[in-house]
Amino acid sequence: MVNSNVEVKKQRKGSVLGGISIAFAVVLAALVLNFLIGLISLDKLEGLPIVMPLVLAPIGAIIGFIGYRINKCKLSLFGIIFNILIFLVPIFYNIFGTLIFGV
Repeated sequence: MVNSNVEVKKQRKGSVLGGISIAFAVVLAALVLNFLIGLISLDKLEGLPIVMPLVLAPIGAIIGFIGYRINKCKLSLFGIIFNILIFLVPIFYNIFGTLIFGV
């Protein structure tokens, strides 16, 4: 009986960390998409939405990794993958911007 309670707490903690990891990635993706498309004018942020994933996506991936270590749930795994993809967006943005515009 005691072991089942410990397992339930581990499952909850792992899924919460996975949810936080996904939330990091979704917020960063929304900021990057808004930067590229320009739906909402965020003039005061300027280029910050394209730089923020370089700092915050690894933090989200680490949170997802901790959640995955606690409980092997798919939510944490998707959080890790999504944060890694979001981390690569500014890198590819700068590479393709240099190739296309030559700046």
